[in-house]
Amino acid sequence: MVLLGRRSETYQGLTEKEPDERFARIAGRAWAGTGVVLTVENLSAFIGELASGRSGDPYFWFVATAAIAYVTFAVFWSRHT
Repeated sequence: MVLLGRRSETYQGLTEKEPDERFARIAGRAWAGTGVVLTVENLSAFIGELASGRSGDPYFWFVATAAIAYVTFAVFWSRHT
């Protein structure tokens, strides 16, 4: 994969120590997408635990942490943009 990736613009952009603005933006969106997927997955697991009669406690804390982090970052970036 490394040998084939040397010629790929995407591979080079994602493996550089200091990517250009385009790949920095791509990486930021990728992390945001990952956060959405993980939050939906944890919320689904929490609902599934409740539906099966268990407490859902571990998933509740993941979802609560994600919600607090979202609100914190939204407030932070709204004030610093």
